Amino acid sequence: MRVPERKGVNRRATARNIAQRGFSTIEVAIFMVAASVVATLSAIALMTLSGDAAEAGTQAANRGLEHAIGTIQFRGPVIATRGDIDIDGNNIIDLTGSDIQAVATLKFVVSSDLSDNLDLTPPYTIDSTGVDPDFSTNQIGTVISVISENFSTSSAAWTVTFPGDDDGDNVLDSDERAEITVWLHPEDLANGWFDLGSGLSDPYVDASDEALVARDHVTLRITSDRRPQSSIARTLPLELTSSILLE
Repeated sequence: MRVPERKGVNRRATARNIAQRGFSTIEVAIFMVAASVVATLSAIALMTLSGDAAEAGTQAANRGLEHAIGTIQFRGPVIATRGDIDIDGNNIIDLTGSDIQAVATLKFVVSSDLSDNLDLTPPYTIDSTGVDPDFSTNQIGTVISVISENFSTSSAAWTVTFPGDDDGDNVLDSDERAEITVWLHPEDLANGWFDLGSGLSDPYVDASDEALVARDHVTLRITSDRRPQSSIARTLPLELTSSILLE
């Protein structure tokens, strides 16, 4: 038996399907618009962050450049000079007894830059007579400290020369180089050896166990007015020779 068609029901179903398809189309359109808005906002945010990062990077680079420009530059190796140290103060060197061989001086070269000139007026001078170096009453603007395992001083004894171009003063110009000698022991020129210091009243090594010897680590720091602190660290070799290049 044939069932008669329900035309009214079919028409309503068709209308409902069309409405549902219409809503689906609208939903898809709304989703696409929302996705486009989100993508646009994300792109704007990314561009803003990229701009901020670029600006921060530029500022950091400029700070780094300023630091590099203002820093005292070490040039070449540190030269450690070995000397006989009169530990017992009897004016006789006996290396089989209490006297030792240790690093007596540390020498290195520095240069300045174009930002400003560096005052290297030294706290000590040398005259190649009696005992060197000699304390100076000059007003100094640069301080050098020495740090090792067993010895440290925040205000080392140092002298300076200007090899090559030199205009005759103690200001390190951009076209000059300065050779600095740090004295760990005073040199007894009459006898040809080095002595110990006399306690806290001077910047020298005061005892044999403070001496800079083989395998020791040493750090040199230079502090000057209007300049970032500069430092260099080196390790002594397994055996001390008369002159040691510390690369």
